Amino acid sequence: MPKLDTLLVLQPENASDVEVRQMTLTISALRQALEEATVARDELSLTIRAEYDSEVSHLKSTVVALRARLEQTEHENQAAAARAIDDAEKEVGQLRQTIVSLRNEIERSRYEHEQQMQRLSATANDKVGQLQLTIAALRKQLEESAAQTTIEKQAAMASAVSEINELRATCQALRKDLDQTRGNAR
Repeated sequence: MPKLDTLLVLQPENASDVEVRQMTLTISALRQALEEATVARDELSLTIRAEYDSEVSHLKSTVVALRARLEQTEHENQAAAARAIDDAEKEVGQLRQTIVSLRNEIERSRYEHEQQMQRLSATANDKVGQLQLTIAALRKQLEESAAQTTIEKQAAMASAVSEINELRATCQALRKDLDQTRGNAR
C-alpha cells in the first residue's frame, strides 16, 4: 500500500492522472480507515467477547453458587421438616401418654368417688338405722314413760280422790260433830 505522503509529493502530469491519483488516494485512505475500523472493531469485539466471557463466567459461578445454596436450603428445609415431623410425633406421643394418664386418673378418681359414695351411703344407712333404732327406743321409752305417767297420774288421781273422799268424810264428820256440839250447846 502506498504511503499518502509519497503520493502527495508527486506532481500531476495531466487531469486524468490527477483524478486517478485522487481516487487512488481516496481508496488508500478509505482502505486505511477500513483497516483501522476493522482493527478497532476486532479490538472492540475482543473486548466485548472478553467482557461477555467474564460475565458468562460470573453468571455461571453465580448459578453454581445459587444452585449450591438452593441445594443447601433444600437440605436444611428437609432436615427442618424431618425435625418438625419428629418433634410433632414426639409431641403427639406425649399427648397420647398424657391422655392415657388423664383417662386413668379420671377412672381412678371416679372409682374412688364411687367407693367414697358407697362408704358414705353405708355410713348414712348405718346412721339412719341407728337413728331409727334410737327413735324406736325413744318412742318406746316415751310410750312407757307416757304409760307410766298415765299410771302415776291415775294413781295420783286415785290417791287424790281417795284423799279428797277422806277429807270429805272427815269434813262431814267434823261438821256433824260441830252441828252436834252446836245443837248441844243451844
